[in-house]
Amino acid sequence: MTLLLALLALAAYFALPDDWRRLAARPAAAWLDWAAQLPVSLGGGVRLALTLLVPMVVLAIVLQALREVGLSLLVFLPSAFVLMAVFGDITLPGAAQRHLEHWRSRGWEQPAADAEQTDWVTDDVALGSELAEARSELLRESLHELFSPLFWFLLATPVAAVGYYLLRHAARRGSEETRVLAQNWLLLADWIPTRLLALSFALAGNFTATWEVIRERLLKPDAAGHELIDEAAMAAEPAAIDTRAEPAAALGEALDGLQSLMQRALIVWMVMLALHTLWPGA
Repeated sequence: MTLLLALLALAAYFALPDDWRRLAARPAAAWLDWAAQLPVSLGGGVRLALTLLVPMVVLAIVLQALREVGLSLLVFLPSAFVLMAVFGDITLPGAAQRHLEHWRSRGWEQPAADAEQTDWVTDDVALGSELAEARSELLRESLHELFSPLFWFLLATPVAAVGYYLLRHAARRGSEETRVLAQNWLLLADWIPTRLLALSFALAGNFTATWEVIRERLLKPDAAGHELIDEAAMAAEPAAIDTRAEPAAALGEALDGLQSLMQRALIVWMVMLALHTLWPGA
């Protein structure tokens, strides 16, 4: 059932209609709005812990009660509903599309006063900077909305996926104290997924170059995970700007290469899951 639920989650991530995505985001938003009203006297850590743990405990109790009944379908349906909400609620439009639209909409001619100050910033330099920013944002977006929740679901059922999902949202909204604390917890929750994703990039791309980049920092507790996957992706699938092409097309082609790498890395994850599911005694 785990493999089937994982496939359903990926279908929600890649193919859920936009209207359904907006509906999927409402329960989490409503819960976080309610949790924001918890007394400040409880402290940021307690309030954040309650925000995450209450839905997780409720879901765990529901799933366990359904398991006691002995009907797999009764467990599958709420799990599928929860995973569709978790993986269907993604940032739209995606990072790649946002940066492409930004590049197409920017003006190519600058005022003379600005031109004198920025004449050293050529189109190639500006496009390279845009690509680096887009690559970094796209990797973080995919990590937080796909790979990390998928990891926690595979490790500890939809209950853990819901906890990560709420933590991700808490890091974006609420009071400053809650956001900072949630971001720190999110870094801890991403520690293993970032290492697995970097290894997946090595398997899905240039293994030798990627391994040279990640091997020294892979198991270091203080190594920044986001920087690790940035450098691993760059080594596995070098993204170069084609200066002969139209700038927006060149940026789009470079980002397509990165998206292709992430899709191959996802295939690595799913193959490993399929092998684990089919392995005798698993």
